[in-house]
Amino acid sequence: MDKRELLLAAATKLFVERGLHATPTSAISKEAGVSAGILFHYFKTKDDLISELYVAIKKELTESILTDIDKINSDIGKIRLIWSNSWNWGLDNPLKYRFLLQIDHTSCSVSVNQYPELIKNIDFFMQLIQEFINAKIIKDIDTHFLMNSMFSLITSMVKHITQFPALRHDQVFIEQAWEMYYNYLKP
Repeated sequence: MDKRELLLAAATKLFVERGLHATPTSAISKEAGVSAGILFHYFKTKDDLISELYVAIKKELTESILTDIDKINSDIGKIRLIWSNSWNWGLDNPLKYRFLLQIDHTSCSVSVNQYPELIKNIDFFMQLIQEFINAKIIKDIDTHFLMNSMFSLITSMVKHITQFPALRHDQVFIEQAWEMYYNYLKP
């Protein structure tokens, strides 16, 4: 890992453990094994570090969610893949996932969502959801609310499997969870 990546990894860990405000940049530098000057070489301020970390993790999550989407022909199959990829990413990247949850409850998420690369991803998801609505395979309701609801259900899945890890490979549970998820979305 290069020094920038070390700083991002250290920041993720410490922000999740301590919180955003209780994590000084000196602790991040120390955790990463670099000088404070190096941190400020890559990030002008702590807020810049938080923003860049959020954008990087959101991009990683989006890319993971969309993995193999072009190989799926049915709309319901696409919804299931997005669902499955989402909670699997959350389980495979617990610190990053917890960081996203933490930031999503701050004003930072509003300003960061103005980044062009995130706008593009959000627009893609909004368009996809609208296609699902038009095809009458999900509820016709405000798409922002629908996206937030979908994410909340995925968060429940991640939390539950984190508490009960054996369920990750329990096909009966996975099918039941998928059925509940899709039943929530169905018109």
